[in-house]
Parts: sequence; C-alpha cells; structure tokens
Amino acid sequence: MRFPLGSLALFAFALALTAAPIPKGKVKDEEAIVGIWQIESLDFGPGVPAPPLDFKQMRLEFKAGGKMAMTMGEMPAKEGEYKLDTAAKVKTIDMTESGRLSPGIYELDGDTLKICLAEGANAVRPTEMKPDGMRVAVVTLKRVKVEKKDK
Repeated sequence: MRFPLGSLALFAFALALTAAPIPKGKVKDEEAIVGIWQIESLDFGPGVPAPPLDFKQMRLEFKAGGKMAMTMGEMPAKEGEYKLDTAAKVKTIDMTESGRLSPGIYELDGDTLKICLAEGANAVRPTEMKPDGMRVAVVTLKRVKVEKKDK
C-alpha cells in the first residue's frame, strides 16, 4: 500500500496536534470539569437553613461524555447526566438525575466549581449566581485531589 507524501505529512501533522498537550488556561470546560468534586458550601439564600444532611460527605463525579455520579458517604452512587453550554452568554449546565432536570449556570475556575441550580417542577434557569431562598441554590465544590498509584 502506498501513501502519497502529502497524505503522510498531513497524518504526521494531525498526530502531532493530538499528542501535543493543551496549553494551561486553554483547557475546555468539558475536559476541565471531569473529575471528583466535593461540596464545600451550599447556599439556599438568606434565612433558609441548610437541610440536616452532612453535605461535606457528598461528592459529584463528572465523567467524560456527559455522565455523572453522586455519592454520599457509603450510600450507593446515584447516576445522572449533565450537559454544558459554554457558548451561552452565561455558561449553563443541565443536570438530570432520576428523570428530574435541574437547569443551572456555572463558573469553573481551576479547582473551584460554582453551580447555581433551580429545582422542582417547571424550574426556570437562574440568570445570576444567587440563591432565591425558595427553589434556587448555589453550591460551591472543590476538586478532590486523586493520588496516583505507583505501578
């Protein structure tokens, strides 16, 4: 089988592009969000107490391809899906778990992820990172550092 020289050069160029590391600060949100995140704080708004759960035990794992899993301590994981829209004026996230859609907005800055989500039937996507004291909450998550195991 013969490859024209131009095809070989194009293949080598494409291979070099895919092998090159993504420059720091240029990682797309779809890649940067992948990982395990622990809740640092949960804000329902002024005068609204947080539920009597230990949210510091809750972790969200965002996986490539729009899949996610939520765990709380030793309880079995709840599976769900997420979808990001990074082109929107305010970046949006839709999280679906057990058939329930929670529309929201998000800010991703390194190892900190803030999500403002609306809950309940006919939930309307928030337009700013602010809880409303009723059906919109702001959750701040920190990336869990995973130690690499030696081979």
